[in-house]
Formats: sequence, C-alpha cells, structure tokens
Amino acid sequence: MRKAALFAMLLVALTLLAGCSAGGQEIESCLFVIAMAVDPAPDGNLTVTVKALSGSQSDGAEGSSASGGQDGGALEGNEEGSGQSADAEQPEPGYIVLSATAPSCIRALNLLSATTPRTLNLSQLQEIVLSRALAETEATLPILQEIHSMYRANGAAIVVVTPDDAGDFVRRQHALLGVRLSKYLRVLFEHFSEIDTIPPKAELSSVIAAMLSRTSDAAAVYAAGNDFSGTLVLPGASDIDRLPGHLPRTSPAQNEYLGSAIFSGARMTGVLTGSETAILCLLMGEAMTRTSVIDGALYKTNVRTKVKRAIDDDGTLSVDIALNLTLVAGESTRTDADIAAEIERSAVNLIRKLQSMESDALGFGDIAIRTSLDIPSWEARNWPLLYTQSPVRVTARTRVL
Repeated sequence: MRKAALFAMLLVALTLLAGCSAGGQEIESCLFVIAMAVDPAPDGNLTVTVKALSGSQSDGAEGSSASGGQDGGALEGNEEGSGQSADAEQPEPGYIVLSATAPSCIRALNLLSATTPRTLNLSQLQEIVLSRALAETEATLPILQEIHSMYRANGAAIVVVTPDDAGDFVRRQHALLGVRLSKYLRVLFEHFSEIDTIPPKAELSSVIAAMLSRTSDAAAVYAAGNDFSGTLVLPGASDIDRLPGHLPRTSPAQNEYLGSAIFSGARMTGVLTGSETAILCLLMGEAMTRTSVIDGALYKTNVRTKVKRAIDDDGTLSVDIALNLTLVAGESTRTDADIAAEIERSAVNLIRKLQSMESDALGFGDIAIRTSLDIPSWEARNWPLLYTQSPVRVTARTRVL
C-alpha cells in the first residue's frame, strides 16, 4: 500500500512539473509591472508609463532573480511615421520606468514589449493611475478594458485618478518602510481602506463592472502629489475633509491618497473629500472598523455597522443606519442624538452631491430594477433622470458605550 501511495504521489508531482513547463515563462524573461499610468498625448494618442522591476541582482528589490539589470537607460525605440515612441529611464535601484506613446493603450504596451528584451507581465500590477483630464472623457472604460484584457493582468489592481501628470505620479511612487514596492502598495491600500479614506470596490475588475452596469456607478481612488508648498488648513473642519495635495504634513511619501473619483457611466464627474468618502463607505455598509473624530473626541465602531438602503413607495431614496460607538480618546461633548443627527446630515448631503454628479455610486438602481418586470419596462422608467430628482431620507441610530 505504501509503495502504491508513493507511486501515485510521484505521478502527481510529475504532472505538476510538466504543467509548469508547458506554455510557461521563465522569471528572467519577464518584465514585471508594479504600477502603470496613462496620460493623454497630442493628436489623440495616449502615453503609457510603467514602473517595473529592473532585474538587477545587486539591488535585491522585489526579490527578482532576473539577470543584468540592463533594461534601462540605453533602451529606446521609435517607429518613424507611426506616431509611436518608447523610452526608458532608471529612477531608483531595483526599478525601471518605461513609457510609450501610441493611438491606444494596448498598442503602447505592445510597443514597450517590442522595445524591451523581456515580456511585459501584468500579473503583479498593483496600481493603475489615470490623469483626471483623461478620466473625464469616455475613453476611460476602453483603456481599463484593454489593460484588463492583457494576459494574466491582475484584476485586483487599484484604479487611481490624479489631477497631476499620471506618469510623474508613478515616478514619485517609491517603496517606504523597508518593504518592496508591490508589498508597500498592497499595505497602503489596505490601510486606507480600513480607515475609510478611499472608496471600496476600487479594484480594476470592480470598476469595469460598475461602468458597464446600468444600475450603479463606479468610484476610484483620488490621489495627488504634495510638495508642501500649498498646504491648506481648514479651521473648524475635519482633518480629512479635504482633497489630496493640500495636507499640512511632511513625509517621505510625496503622493497622498485621500478621497474618491466619482464616475457616471464611463466618465468621471466629480470628487469626494476624505470625510465624504468615509460617509460613502458607511452608506455602502463597508465601514467595518470606522473611526470618527467629533469635537476632538475619537470614536470607533466596536461591532459591524448595520446599514439598510431602500426606495420607499413614494420614490424616496432611504437609508437606515444603526451603529454602536466606543469612546477611544478625548472627552465626549455630544449626546447620542447629536451624533446621530450629524451622521444623518452628512449622509443626506453626500447623496445629494452624488445626485448632482449624476452618479449612483451607492447602487440604488440595483434596488429599483427589482420592481421592473423586464428590460423594456426598466428602460422606460428612465432611472438615470429619476434618480437625480428623487428625495432623500436618512435615519441614524447611535449608541456611545
């Protein structure tokens, strides 16, 4: 019996080894992209910038064993008369930045593959950065779909919109705290998700699905660089009730991730501050460990917050919130009713702001479509217009422990 079992295990191992070699790629032949940026270029072209592993063994970055580290600096390619160009630069040990300009995103990526002696690999992609000028056009969806269609593209990569040049944003993106860039970005997005300063469901696959949906809209992460020369202190306002690029702080990290880029269909129509994004997370039922600063006192939810979204018989967009709060630091100067009233006011203002952006980021359309018998009756309702004109009601119940 033991011999039979050992023989069966050997057969399984041989099968797995054969699968690894058939149709696979050696690590040394791949150019692993960690971050990608897309900017508009003249004559309707796009400039795609990628930050990838350079493969230099002496750097030790990302644990890559690829040899040589010769992908940067000297690599340049250009096709005369085609309006396409590619270039590369070596920004920091262990990483390389390459860029290409072409009529479409996928052609720019193909151009990078054609001018780099490695195969472009998006399996480790963590971040896709779009310039705001581009995100406010209908080109956003085709661009994201092209990236997603690339072989082994990471559908969990986070979609980011910046008012800066997206290529420069990626060039400024450096790993901090002694970890490799891919791990740093994962930890960064997990941290900001936990404190509700970036929107949930900002992954590439989720954003594409929301853009294609006719019952909800997408929200991506909003981010910007901060050179600390234009900081903005808002007296009496929440510390995060602002947009990135104006935080009164200093840090080795030049890029700030704070707030949401709101879409209507495939086009960006507005932004939310960090505080507004926290309310968005709350209304979506995604604020699992929400922290709040109210009049200098720090509160934290100690159990899962209960949120129910509905559409009343009269067409009112309705949200019911129930949460328990624990006082963590400072002194409480508000009653439970005062805190509930503040949440209700902030939530109503957020929903009305989303309505003004023609964005159903909270997915009320997913509720409305359930009352339609078929697609023609749903389309006859003209939900996009009906949504923007609907009244709003929010009820909050809080208990401070």
